[in-house]
Amino acid sequence: MRSVPLRAFGLFMGGVMKAISKWAFVAASLFAASTVLGQTSAMNVLIGNSTANDAQAAINVRFAELLTKHSNGRFAASSRTGGSLGTNSQMLSTLQAGALPGMIIPTGFMASAVPEIGMFDLPFLLPGAPAKMTEFTLRSKAAARMREIAEQRGIHVIGFYGIGSQSLLTRFPVTKLADIQGKLLRVIPSPPRAGAYKDWGAVPRTMDLAEVYSALQQGTIVGIENPPDVIYKMKLYEVAKYFTRTEHSAFVMAIVVSKKWRDALPKDLQEVVNKAGKDAITYADEINTKAQADALAAMRKDSSITVADMPAAEIQKMKDLNREGIWKSMKNDPQRGAIVKLLEEDVANYFK
Repeated sequence: MRSVPLRAFGLFMGGVMKAISKWAFVAASLFAASTVLGQTSAMNVLIGNSTANDAQAAINVRFAELLTKHSNGRFAASSRTGGSLGTNSQMLSTLQAGALPGMIIPTGFMASAVPEIGMFDLPFLLPGAPAKMTEFTLRSKAAARMREIAEQRGIHVIGFYGIGSQSLLTRFPVTKLADIQGKLLRVIPSPPRAGAYKDWGAVPRTMDLAEVYSALQQGTIVGIENPPDVIYKMKLYEVAKYFTRTEHSAFVMAIVVSKKWRDALPKDLQEVVNKAGKDAITYADEINTKAQADALAAMRKDSSITVADMPAAEIQKMKDLNREGIWKSMKNDPQRGAIVKLLEEDVANYFK
């Protein structure tokens, strides 16, 4: 066979998005076919994510290690952190095409391909501790339905896990809701997140994480939302000194693989992929719990960072605005409404 498919796969590896094509999928299929035909050479498997030097990146590394371990070397899996394979949106498109085997991705970034999964981003939805978020997704009927829909879009979701609650990091003090009104704040491209900020009178701007540091530094944006670990490990506090704990949004991640890639594998390796992902989620609960606590403690000790809690009365204002705003909007949405109603049932059952 001609070498065009491998060349296209190489272009993808260089970050050229034109390689998201039928040739890239052929290359991935050939790797899988070599295993089916009994060849002994290990199958190269890349796993991507957008952050570096934090818990999310460590989980990506662990997932790759587990793929190699559980396959007894039939997979030669390696992680690519820090967005080296592209942005979250680019990687997801490549994964759907079959050219990227797997990735770890915030569920909000999946909203463009699977709008229903973006409903995890509804404000004040989930419990704050990482392990409790993960537990919620395991028991959630809405999460099960999300996985079914994602499968139809070429994305096999192994599972969801929680990173932690998101709060505000800004270039100015925030002691009340009015302080962020009219201010430009970065959000991921998820309708519930953007809608929440509009409810509060702020101006949401979508932006890839790799652009955030310079955008804060230059004043293109004046604030972001993220859990303590992401903020501290990526040193975003260097350009925005005020961390205000609102815990308004849960940061839920998904471990996903390409359905095309997985379907081309032998059944035993399909099970290996699922086992590796589930074991990585168990690891994620352990590392995220510690990472969030450690990062928050480190920020409290750093005299250059101001850490404060948003007053309870202001938090209630935020909740009330969201219930009358983005929650109602999403519940009445023809595509998302059914999932929102399932989530409300899940929450009621979880907190019984």
